Amino acid sequence: MAKKRKMISITNRRGMTLVEMMVSLSIFGVIMAVVFGFMTSTRRSYDDTREKIHYQQSVRAVVSLLTREIRSTGCDPGSIGFDPFFLATNNAIRCRADLNGDSDITDVNPDEDVTYTYNAGAGELSRLSASGNLVILRGLTNWQFTYLDGNGNVLGAIPLNAADRDLVRYVQITMAGETSDGAPIDYETRVLVRNG
Repeated sequence: MAKKRKMISITNRRGMTLVEMMVSLSIFGVIMAVVFGFMTSTRRSYDDTREKIHYQQSVRAVVSLLTREIRSTGCDPGSIGFDPFFLATNNAIRCRADLNGDSDITDVNPDEDVTYTYNAGAGELSRLSASGNLVILRGLTNWQFTYLDGNGNVLGAIPLNAADRDLVRYVQITMAGETSDGAPIDYETRVLVRNG
């Protein structure tokens, strides 16, 4: 016995009206505009955060290098007698050390005579060594060196004279900068001079 199939007849083949289609497209357009706006703002936020992190990493790397060189300033195992901070101003510092113990401070590797200079007009910090002059940080709005004695007292008239340079036990670094999109970055640290 064969089963009979029941045929379903679709009699309403009307489709969508033009008004229904326009309402659907309008709703779809609004949803897409919201999604696109969200994606655009998320991408902008990501780019801003990435730029700020990159700048902060650059600042950390520069301050780490500068800190290491300030801490080593005055290292004199051969007792050759030199002025550790040959230059000490608000925007420049010259650090000298006999790091390899060969009784001179002219070696390139490691750099034993290094000068850091802040150029306020260009907003740049440069590092001058026997290897040459190199801009190591850009986008600065302020950079200042402050020199302190063993009791934490700020040493007087800048540039420091030879007698005051001998008293330096701490160097305070204060900087302000901004990323390419204008986000401010501020940083301050105090470095102990180990060989003072």
